[in-house]
Amino acid sequence: MSEDDQRKWRYELDEVGPDAEPDVRAIEPGSPSAENVAFFLLGVAVMVGVLAVLLFA
Repeated sequence: MSEDDQRKWRYELDEVGPDAEPDVRAIEPGSPSAENVAFFLLGVAVMVGVLAVLLFA
């Protein structure tokens, strides 16, 4: 990557600052898959276990 490439603007002036137009792409909710729920609950269980060991052991 040359020095000229690093100095170029990445954004136009109308994309940043107080006069910028907001990017309003809606995020649609979805239903979580069983695998994601399982890993989330595993993480919660591990953290509760770690906190219990640190606080009560």
